[in-house]
Amino acid sequence: MKRHLSDKQMALVILCCQLLLVVAVATLFFYQQGEAVARSALIGGGIYWVPQCLFSIRVLAFSTKGATSSSVVADFYSGAGIKFGSTILLFVIVLKYMEVLHAPLFTAYALALLMQWIVSFTLNNRY
Repeated sequence: MKRHLSDKQMALVILCCQLLLVVAVATLFFYQQGEAVARSALIGGGIYWVPQCLFSIRVLAFSTKGATSSSVVADFYSGAGIKFGSTILLFVIVLKYMEVLHAPLFTAYALALLMQWIVSFTLNNRY
């Protein structure tokens, strides 16, 4: 019998995998292309990782025992809104006020997103 991870464990594993991936990509960029590229990759990964942390905290902070289905859905919608809004805010701040290289920034962002899909689909084989 296969043991499934709890939702909190799954969220923690996904966040750790994403963080490790972002650091690994930035390290690879650092050794291949230098500090500016690595910094841009770290920032790009952070633009994905920070809103994902906020989403996970918002959705998983409250117990679902005794919660109605509408309150659970409302938690997910508010978490998604926080994630969407903070992602936009971080992109605006970074692209407007920081000097970054766009290719490594978007590469790290896309890889962190892809990591979430891969881990979500394979870890518990829920989908």
